[in-house]
Amino acid sequence: MNIIIIGATSGIGRAVAEIYIGQGHRVGITGRRKHLLEEVASAAPDGQVFTQAFDVADGAAADALAGLVRRMGGVDICLYSSGYGHTNTALDPELELGQTEVNAKGFVRCAVWLFNYWAGNGLRGHLAVISSVASILPLGVCPAYSATKKFEAFYLETLRQLAVIRGADIRFTAIKPGFVDTDFIHGRHFPMTIRREKAAALIVRAIKKHKKTAVIDRRWAALGVLMRLIPSPLWNWSGRYFRPYKDMF
Repeated sequence: MNIIIIGATSGIGRAVAEIYIGQGHRVGITGRRKHLLEEVASAAPDGQVFTQAFDVADGAAADALAGLVRRMGGVDICLYSSGYGHTNTALDPELELGQTEVNAKGFVRCAVWLFNYWAGNGLRGHLAVISSVASILPLGVCPAYSATKKFEAFYLETLRQLAVIRGADIRFTAIKPGFVDTDFIHGRHFPMTIRREKAAALIVRAIKKHKKTAVIDRRWAALGVLMRLIPSPLWNWSGRYFRPYKDMF
């Protein structure tokens, strides 16, 4: 099986890629840092890993992805793992726009190309994206991150219906992790943090089972149920408890 991980230089994406490599799949990996992609490839058998360095925020990202797919001879599964997040209580516009470029525009560039590739050629495909539990309830400390992660999950829902409209055999999975022990949160202490390797294994399992949505892990899944039950006015009102800590974010 041919599998592509978009955003595999570190963190969850790299851990997922390493699992698929260990399972013997042909794996394509992308990211901005070429030397880290080559590091992953060098640890695998010759010819099993294909690398393509590009930035999803670049307008030419879809062309680079297309080139990788051609070199691999096709793609069956693609996980969009590229992501950028930052707390931003000061509402710095550059931080907000930077997250939008990667989590929204970059994701759309890749998702649109993949959908049209599979649908236009009558192929079966599976697109998964690493969203976040932040997509369940909006977090005022990280506006763009919450909004773009919600966008990713909701965009998959629209593509799911579009696949029916176009008669395309494409599956979609929205992955919603809680806090994962990666460089993303390195040095900071968050509750219910999940080991990167555990998160990656659960993500691979969710994709294999063709789940539409997967909250990682069970503790976060239970909390997610509670989060969905909180009325919006009550959630917004609770922000007053964050006021003394706003400078910490």
